[in-house]
Amino acid sequence: MNLDRDKDNITFVGRMDFFGSEEGGRFLEQKFRPRIDALKEYFGPRFTEIELLDIGIGYGMFLKTVDKDGVKRVFGMDPFPKSIEIARRNTSAEIFEGDILDDRWPVEKQGYDAVTCMDVVEHLEDPSIFFHKVKEYLREGGIVLVTTPNKSLPYMMRSIPLIGRKDPNPTHINVRRPAYWRRLALENGFEILKEWRGEHLTHIRFIPRVLTPLFRILRLDHRRIPLVNAFEQSFCMVLRPIALLPS
Repeated sequence: MNLDRDKDNITFVGRMDFFGSEEGGRFLEQKFRPRIDALKEYFGPRFTEIELLDIGIGYGMFLKTVDKDGVKRVFGMDPFPKSIEIARRNTSAEIFEGDILDDRWPVEKQGYDAVTCMDVVEHLEDPSIFFHKVKEYLREGGIVLVTTPNKSLPYMMRSIPLIGRKDPNPTHINVRRPAYWRRLALENGFEILKEWRGEHLTHIRFIPRVLTPLFRILRLDHRRIPLVNAFEQSFCMVLRPIALLPS
């Protein structure tokens, strides 16, 4: 059986042969490192002792990275059996089969210090379901890290021939501007601890090839530069439910 790709999972367009390559490794490091750093910033020295649940695991590459960073209790949830099978080759995390839309997730309620949900909410007809349900599975003081495509002018230019990079994923039915996700988080009882646009300069052809090495030479963080960060691939938020703040 070829497990480089789960053909039943059309929500995830990645291939293991890419992720296993040197280029794929660099891609994943650039994508995940700022997200892991945000978790380390929040949890401090107890980062390796937290219990983390990743919702919508893809092929488990984020879980694998968290494994390598020393987190001892790592879990995942995904609705696609073959994707779970692929992920289990990549990580020692305990992975459950389940869907965000299920009445009850197949994981422990109030059982996790951190829940991550990366590039998933844009696949939902009603993304508020995730923000409403996830609070049930967090411990007191727990946080949520959620990422989604950064809908800005460069993203909307993706369909222009010879200029944009067309979105290859037909299940991106709810790509929204950052203001939408901020409002959704606040309406569902979260405070926004941190947000950023990252982690790749993309969407438009040629621009990343020019700007990425330029900012590397200048030792500047392109995620923090207005206008430039409109070209970033993702909008990322670290959220904490207000009702679960420590007393």
